[in-house]
Amino acid sequence: MTAATGDQIRDNALYAYRLLAEETSDIVVVRQPDGGILFVSPALEKVLGRKPDELDHTNYLELVHPDDLDKAYTLIAVPLPGQALTGAFRMRHADSHYLWLETTIRAVYDQDTGSLKNVLSVSRDVTLRMQHELEIKAARQRAESASKAKSRFLANMSHELRTPLNAVIGFTDMMRQRTFGPLGNEKYEEYATLIYDSGQLLLDLISDMLDMAKIEAGKLELNLETVDFNGTLEDSVRMLRDRAEENGLELSMALPAEPLFLTADKRAVKQIMLNLLSNAIKFTPAGGSVGVNLATGGGFATISICDTGIGIPAADLERLGNPFEHVDGDPMIAKSGAGLGLALVRALTQKHGGTLTINSEEGIGTEVLVTFPMDADKRAVA
Repeated sequence: MTAATGDQIRDNALYAYRLLAEETSDIVVVRQPDGGILFVSPALEKVLGRKPDELDHTNYLELVHPDDLDKAYTLIAVPLPGQALTGAFRMRHADSHYLWLETTIRAVYDQDTGSLKNVLSVSRDVTLRMQHELEIKAARQRAESASKAKSRFLANMSHELRTPLNAVIGFTDMMRQRTFGPLGNEKYEEYATLIYDSGQLLLDLISDMLDMAKIEAGKLELNLETVDFNGTLEDSVRMLRDRAEENGLELSMALPAEPLFLTADKRAVKQIMLNLLSNAIKFTPAGGSVGVNLATGGGFATISICDTGIGIPAADLERLGNPFEHVDGDPMIAKSGAGLGLALVRALTQKHGGTLTINSEEGIGTEVLVTFPMDADKRAVA
């Protein structure tokens, strides 16, 4: 058997490459340095229904969608050795509809002289992929618009509801306090108290919704000041001590001997405390306990709220902190609220540059840890 000569090997390789180019579904075009076409694969007619002479020089730009001309112009440049230019744009099919083509351009240089020999382009039909990406983008924009509309609606409705509700609460409180004399019947006093308590609960829910709407719209701004954390925690515990005692719970608190002052939003810190304490009291059966602890270390101030309540199933821990989420651990315990408490706690904590961590074991209890950076700069950029 006679060994193949170098010319035969080269001819065989060229034949194989040409066969590959002719059979591929991609449009392969080989141009001369002056732009003249040396070769166009049959895929041009299969994909675009066009002839090679329609691609002479820059005639193909007339086939590019007007909105994509800038992208197509970037591919006119001749790539440097080892460089590839890639872009996607729409081209008009012979029957007038447009297809998305992803085109890659490479240049072939003479190894000895470094002069340009040919320019090779490979174009692939990516219409289905681009349509899918555009649909995803449009869906994302619709979702963002819907979210903004929802936030605006919640904010507007919350303002509209709070005004008459404050009047209801104020006048009911006057009735409870007998500002203008006795009501005349014990039942009226009981009803006034029920109206007052229900109004306060509804006001809290509306306030939570308003704050959540501001957070989601990116409009919640912290009113930073020097906050006495010891005093703020004491105030929060004092406000809920009667409720804990009514539920048959022991409410304890451990604070540092030295007062701790940090730059924070005092209202937000108190809102975080009241939400977490309310949850702990709500989900802890009579005879249990709730403990509040404040400590510092590692550049953070950490508030810990522990209870001996019903606990949270491990499968539900991840979704806690998302808006409108509840965990129905015990159907015998009333679950009032809109499920915004932990979502607000997480958002307000993160706004301060801190973190929220929940550790829980079903039937044993729950520990919630809220950290605040000691460094004021970290809170300022959160």
